[in-house]
Amino acid sequence: MAVTSEAVEREAAAAMPLFDALPVPALMRDGAGRLVGNRAFLDQFGPTIPTTLTGALAQAEAGDAVTLRAPDRDGVARDLSVRVGGPPWIAVIQDRTDHRRAEDGLELATAKLEEACRTAKLGYWEYGITDGVLTLNDAAFAVFGQSRERFEPTFDRLLAILHPDDRLSLGNMLESVIDNPTRRYAEYRVRGEDGRIRHISSSCAPRLDGDGRLTHVFGVTMDVTDRAQAAAQLESAKERLEEAYRTGHLGYWEYGIHSGELVWNDEAYDIYGQDPRDFTLSFDNLLSILHPDDRLSFGSMLESVIGNSKRVYVEYRAIDRAGDVRFVSSSCAPRFDLDGRLTHVFGVMLDTTERAKAAEALRAAKERVEQAYTDLQAAQDSLVQTEKMASLGQLVAGVAHEVNGPVGVALTTASHLLSRTEDVKRQFGASALTRSALSGFLEVAQEAGQLLVSNTERIAALVHMFKQVAADQTGDECRVFYLREYTEDVLLSLHTQIGSSGHRVILNCPEALQIESYPGAFARVLTHLLRNALTHAFRPEQSGCVTIDIHPVDDEWIDVVHSDDGQGILDSVLPKIFDPFFTTARHENCVGLGLHIAYNLVRQTLNGELTVRSAPGAGAVFTLRLPRHPAGTTAMPPL
Repeated sequence: MAVTSEAVEREAAAAMPLFDALPVPALMRDGAGRLVGNRAFLDQFGPTIPTTLTGALAQAEAGDAVTLRAPDRDGVARDLSVRVGGPPWIAVIQDRTDHRRAEDGLELATAKLEEACRTAKLGYWEYGITDGVLTLNDAAFAVFGQSRERFEPTFDRLLAILHPDDRLSLGNMLESVIDNPTRRYAEYRVRGEDGRIRHISSSCAPRLDGDGRLTHVFGVTMDVTDRAQAAAQLESAKERLEEAYRTGHLGYWEYGIHSGELVWNDEAYDIYGQDPRDFTLSFDNLLSILHPDDRLSFGSMLESVIGNSKRVYVEYRAIDRAGDVRFVSSSCAPRFDLDGRLTHVFGVMLDTTERAKAAEALRAAKERVEQAYTDLQAAQDSLVQTEKMASLGQLVAGVAHEVNGPVGVALTTASHLLSRTEDVKRQFGASALTRSALSGFLEVAQEAGQLLVSNTERIAALVHMFKQVAADQTGDECRVFYLREYTEDVLLSLHTQIGSSGHRVILNCPEALQIESYPGAFARVLTHLLRNALTHAFRPEQSGCVTIDIHPVDDEWIDVVHSDDGQGILDSVLPKIFDPFFTTARHENCVGLGLHIAYNLVRQTLNGELTVRSAPGAGAVFTLRLPRHPAGTTAMPPL
């Protein structure tokens, strides 16, 4: 055995130089029986033999060819073909990865080509120059809309199904190939068995024999009916689009990025107010007719399209031939070539001069309306302030009237008392004062003192009421007050106006009913309601009655019901009664703000609700619902 091993080692050592020189990867066993690779193997797979390769060789015999997959030194899987030799046998490895990929790619390309032929309805035909035989494949029959069983494949039969106007073009194509053996293209129409016209695109080329003589014409056909119909529809759409441009007075333009060429339609000349006979189309000339203030915005529009490749909108002004300014609204979008490169900018324009003028007029009208509204608000505020001062003036007049009585009595009594006092003083100085005279003076003094005290107290009460009501109407502070007492003060301040009207006012209210609210606002609301009733509710000959009924609704709400027995409110007037400046007595110098102010005070200051109901001849009822506390702790019950 030792001799045998030494012989093997010598044989392996002798074969090693030739083994390393092999140009393809190979394996052999060395003297110790180990698998070693040659230089080409080491370059491709590295010093470590893949386990898949060693496993396959362990089971193979001399002469076997093994196909397997193993990673190279970079870890990339390779498709290998291994042929096994005898001892000291050598395994020669062939990398078939690229070959397999090429086969797969060819197979995939073939499948795609076949699918493309089926999808594109491609067929082929061949015509013999000498024998006149026409050969069609199945796809060609389908392209021509014919069945193999019914269609005789001859040139005359093919000419028979051609559209009469296209027979000459097909004949010219064949003659061109015969006379000048080069590839030719033609499009023609055929009538299928179903009677439908089909559009065919065909190319043909010569086929020569070994001696260079023309023997056949070979052609490929494709059904382009859909494309032809689409082209016809596109042409029709183009015509409709051009008509739409003309009808809608729309202009379009196209600017070449690289060529600098500018193109636009006839409508664009009309929009810019230019004559095509004396206006040369160029970008510089376009800029020259733009308003100087708008050239920058137009250039920015183009830069936005070129820089961002998106649609951009802009409005600018142009100067026409007469020197008038025209407003133009334009949108432009990029256009690309087949490689996706920006080549043109396409834009659509519209003359918006009338719209711009209308918008400017609308803006001016809006400014005038806003100014008028501001003036109206100022006038309304002034009227409201005047109304408040008038209310305060009437309050002063009413209190002055009430104070005049007790002041007059007090002055008269004081004068009489002073006169009697002087008489008593003279009698006393003359020692003529009798007991009866002194007794009479004391009686007069006592009576005068009582009158002075009572009238002075009356004056003090009136002044206190005036100060309280006046302060409430000017300050509007929230506080707790008794409704009956405060309402009586308000009625007293209106005593003069009520008395001169000839009407009566009746108050029904519990003594101890309190509310936490704004007494000044409450007083003004009552004042407006009473004035409205005294002015409008009654006929001139009528002596009417106004009733103010104040009562609690529940623990959170109080109703103040102001009613009259007057002539009522017309149905046409009732919905507008709280509108500002609405009045039915403009001829009597009524402004029409009283009920509007009362309504706003109730809603905004008192956090309540004011409603009215009435019928002609049945009087009017105003219901004022107020929360007992300013916040209004619960939802308002239905009125």
